[in-house]
Amino acid sequence: MKVKVKYFARFRELAGVSEEIVELPDGAKVKDLIKIIKERHPKFKDEVFEQSEDADVNVSRNGSYVNFDEELKDGDVVALFPPASGG
Repeated sequence: MKVKVKYFARFRELAGVSEEIVELPDGAKVKDLIKIIKERHPKFKDEVFEQSEDADVNVSRNGSYVNFDEELKDGDVVALFPPASGG
């Protein structure tokens, strides 16, 4: 299956592109996609990208925020955002 990945803010800089198509096996989850992104873009290896209460990435699938165990489907659009900070 193929999903479109969109990168925002710092993640766009790390990837060097604003979006790309990633091919995954059927039944792949967000965490599988993150693993492929780390392999494809070595600068991501410096980022933690671990799903926890203090996650270093926010992930949306087709406009809704999801966790790393969310299963992906062919044609999904996945967006990666750095965590928001503010005050």
